[in-house]
Amino acid sequence: MDILSMIRTLGALGVVLGMLAGTLWAVKRYDIKLPGRVSGGGRKRVELVERLAVDAKRSVALIRRDGCEHLILIGPEGHVTLETGIAAPQPVAAPAPEQAAPAANFQNDLAAFTSNFGKLVDLSRAKIAAVRGANDDDAENGDDEPTDPADVDRTVIDLPASAPRKRTRRPRDTKRWNRAAVREALNA
Repeated sequence: MDILSMIRTLGALGVVLGMLAGTLWAVKRYDIKLPGRVSGGGRKRVELVERLAVDAKRSVALIRRDGCEHLILIGPEGHVTLETGIAAPQPVAAPAPEQAAPAANFQNDLAAFTSNFGKLVDLSRAKIAAVRGANDDDAENGDDEPTDPADVDRTVIDLPASAPRKRTRRPRDTKRWNRAAVREALNA
């Protein structure tokens, strides 16, 4: 077997493995229902809420069944139920969408916006005309020096200095089990 046919074979194998990986990713990403897969059609009765590795061989799983959670230790020697009947947390309700503003307020806001925008356009045109007029006067006098930006009349708004934002972290939920507590319980 020459080197060209070996490279072609490895390339074909790579393409096939890439297609398999892409298909697996699409099935997981978009939760595509495959023909052999059984689904309840609605809400799942049993689901894995969280899994935490205790050490290299053992892990703890929190499983929810019909609104009740169970804590299970899984290891090479088998599985052990640590706690049953844990009440599942209630789902947080989504905030209600805000009411739309009445059309009358929209008309008032639109009128104020157009008048203020017109004033802004007039102000900018006046500044441009003043700069052009100053440039024309300089050209007539034979003065080739550029206009100093400090000479142009402008209003500067000083914004208040704000303190840098502190990074906030959500407080840890200590009602649930954590890795240190599980290890301590296993070692006891």
